Amino acid sequence: MASLSTSQPLSLRERYAGLLEGTLAADSLALGPHWIYEQDEIAEKFGRTTDLEAPAPDGYHAGKGRGDQTHYGDQVLVLMESLEACGGNFVMEDFARRWREFWSESRAYRDHATKETLTHLEAGQGLTHAGSGSIELGGPGRIAPLLLALREEDAPLVIGAARAQTALTHASPLALDTAEFITRAVFLLLRGISIPSALRTTANLSFKALPAADYLRRAEAVVSIPTVEAVEQLGQSCPLDKALPAAFAILLRHGDDLETALIENVMAGGDSAARGLVLGTLLGAAHGQRAIPPRWIEGLEARSRIASFLRTVGIGESLTG
Repeated sequence: MASLSTSQPLSLRERYAGLLEGTLAADSLALGPHWIYEQDEIAEKFGRTTDLEAPAPDGYHAGKGRGDQTHYGDQVLVLMESLEACGGNFVMEDFARRWREFWSESRAYRDHATKETLTHLEAGQGLTHAGSGSIELGGPGRIAPLLLALREEDAPLVIGAARAQTALTHASPLALDTAEFITRAVFLLLRGISIPSALRTTANLSFKALPAADYLRRAEAVVSIPTVEAVEQLGQSCPLDKALPAAFAILLRHGDDLETALIENVMAGGDSAARGLVLGTLLGAAHGQRAIPPRWIEGLEARSRIASFLRTVGIGESLTG
């Protein structure tokens, strides 16, 4: 990977590369301990998780190796490949076809949203009706490559695409609003707005289903206690009413330090991979590619695919090796 001097101004190109690589690095970092809820067990099995680890052979991601993605990150890559094949455009039919083909061939873990969506598609339901009713973070959290590819489009189009890709598998109004929240927060971070200000400004917007301001207040109430305790108190599991406040708490406490934030996220346990998608996207947009430890990017199995995508959508090779 190319070395980026911290003395150089943070460019938009670096922020966009950072949000994509941040989300995939965060997901892969969580691969080993993902869905272990006992924080002492994570510490005992993995120590302080500062590097990419292979999952346990008897875990949810058996068969995966060091540097692979969880089933969430796999779907980020499917979206990335669809955008690349379509010249940087989001085409729902292409994404849905590739998503379905991935699951026909992959032995990756199938969560409830995936199983329900596949059942609906196999029953002949159309793309706008096949999505599950899931209120979990994994669907709205996978939008990083879309935000990068559509960076020159108007905000309403980007927001619409973020909601549409989410709806393929997570059609609940809460999940769709969450995709819009992440997108709008990224818009602010790309302009250099601080993470706390971006979260508060976005949370004060009107969402039909997402109680964003309440989620943020819950996070603010525990920001002074250690992250593992805060996440345990807010909830370690997948549903948005737990996962999103927990992600907010990590951002508020460690928003100035991407590496520490993503490590603390893993050590907090539970659905660390889905939280990681959102944390990596927002922290990458805020601090750029230079904030991501090179060992994480170099350790990703998908690093060559990421570099190809960045070239195709016009970010260029200079940011990656």
